[in-house]
Amino acid sequence: MNHLRANLLLVGLTLLICCVLYPAALWGVGQIVFPISSNGSLIDGPNGQPVGSRLIAQAFNGDEYFQPRPSAAGYNAAAAGASNWGASNPKLRFRVARQLGPIVKYADGDRRGQLVGPDIERWFAEKDRVADWASGNSTAASEWVKSDDNTKKVVTDWTKTHPDVLDRWNKDNPGKDAPNPEEKPEDLAVQFFASFAARHPRMFPVLEDVKGPDGKPAKRMTPAATGADLHGVFFDAWLQEHPTAVLEKVPADLVMAGGSGLDPHITLRNARYQLGRVAAARGGRKTEIDLFLTHAASAPLGGLAGEPLVNVLEINLELDKRLPKSAAR
Repeated sequence: MNHLRANLLLVGLTLLICCVLYPAALWGVGQIVFPISSNGSLIDGPNGQPVGSRLIAQAFNGDEYFQPRPSAAGYNAAAAGASNWGASNPKLRFRVARQLGPIVKYADGDRRGQLVGPDIERWFAEKDRVADWASGNSTAASEWVKSDDNTKKVVTDWTKTHPDVLDRWNKDNPGKDAPNPEEKPEDLAVQFFASFAARHPRMFPVLEDVKGPDGKPAKRMTPAATGADLHGVFFDAWLQEHPTAVLEKVPADLVMAGGSGLDPHITLRNARYQLGRVAAARGGRKTEIDLFLTHAASAPLGGLAGEPLVNVLEINLELDKRLPKSAAR
């Protein structure tokens, strides 16, 4: 009985020390000495509620915002990690091209500093390119379809109302069962673009923001021959036909993901490359925003290592305070 009582006492003390006192001590030290870090380095929005952590990147929509590095994890903190795409992988090439197309500029001649987007539009309008592009770049076409739920829905809905999509697939894949567009619409990408091009020559399916029947924001597919999406999708094809074009070099972190896919910072060079787009969407106050970036930037280890970085979430929130969207537009 004495041994049993001693063992029970030892178990109780162990539980008390390891499960109560020790965690409580760590929590108390963290709250007193490192209150911000111990609470996840959260950043509050204008309403006082947390909008994110300064340690984790998140996506931003809209030209008025600086964009973080690309994320192989979809900015999902529960799925941190890099992709296994090599330099020759067509998926990586297409993703980088989609980012560069709307922003890359000429580096010499009379067009120095001008965007290549307008030239991509003129080249695109010369002839019907969509079906040939999809046929010759099936991986890129599939990546466009599965880039988000909206594009998947576009292909699924189109296939339901245009039977020639499945007819084309059956012709291209004799003896195989046709894929279910509800499950994998990306498998029908090539046939979808061929069907779309037959009905909308020299156009590309672009998603535009609209209000749904319930009044909530929604997406609608519209045939278009202009726009950032077209610039990105066809930038690589345009570049291959214009190999002598001299374009500006871009910061690597503008188009390449980091090891975690959740990097919260971008280089000051990256931010300044995006500055023209952001300033144009915020009333053209480029000098003011550039000064803010300079003051917000800091290099790792107190400036002893690496180049200056800025935290994307922090600068976007600060811009919303200094230049509210209603005043910026």
